[in-house]
Amino acid sequence: MPMFSEEVVSHKRGENGASLVYPVFSRRSEGLSLGVNLFPDRKRCNFDCPYCEVSHETTRTVFDIGNLNLAIKDFFERRYLRHWAGLPIKDICISGNGEPSLSPHLEAALELCAEYRRRFSSIAGASELVIITNSTGFLDPGVSELLARYVEREGLKIWAKLDSGSQDGFQALSRSAYRLDDIVDGIGRFARSWPVILQTMVCALNGEAPGTGEALAYAALLDRLLSLGAKIEAIQLYTIARTTADPSAQALSDGEMLAYAAMLSSHLGKKPSLRIFGRDGAIRAARE
Repeated sequence: MPMFSEEVVSHKRGENGASLVYPVFSRRSEGLSLGVNLFPDRKRCNFDCPYCEVSHETTRTVFDIGNLNLAIKDFFERRYLRHWAGLPIKDICISGNGEPSLSPHLEAALELCAEYRRRFSSIAGASELVIITNSTGFLDPGVSELLARYVEREGLKIWAKLDSGSQDGFQALSRSAYRLDDIVDGIGRFARSWPVILQTMVCALNGEAPGTGEALAYAALLDRLLSLGAKIEAIQLYTIARTTADPSAQALSDGEMLAYAAMLSSHLGKKPSLRIFGRDGAIRAARE
């Protein structure tokens, strides 16, 4: 099996994050993932999460769909064959240095990724097309329609952030002006028609880990979504795995992650699939 470079393991996106595509070994994809970066010039996000590993450094690289086309083509025709031939590509994932729903190039990038998955079907035909989002795009009808179209046509998997069950917890982890209720309503509207995978960061802030109160609030919020008919395919509970831009956020141990997951599961009415990821990978993938 190919050896993973430090770049792949650490999720580096080239110098100062300027690469348009970047192969990573993803613990949540459990294998090789091809990342697509819509913001090579600088971090662009409407959240300021303390656990984010993306720096605020800037580059002179401007996003161009033609250059993305060349970068993906080079990966499949040269880089993959040279470094990872024979290793399954688990997914092609639009994430990168910010919130992808903010990019005016999102549709063109989705189309390009889907096209290359078909063109190189012997390499990527079994891979999923994924977008990692902080869920604010669901508040925009145009973005929701775009995502729904690619779910239906290309089987797009949407990993939608939902980090907390309380406004205080949400505010601490997003450091944004958004209201949790609005985000949840947006997820609910979309997920009543199209499936989503919720991604939930579980970490300590200034040494304080989320307790029973947070688990209860999050369980109540999930029950609310499920009772309204939201199609939640799975919940990814994950902790910090790489160096964060803000040292106030710290990873939880595997034992702490399992304890939080048990608290959450014990207070859920319906039992969606829980996928639990520690610093070094999956801890357990089971239906509670």
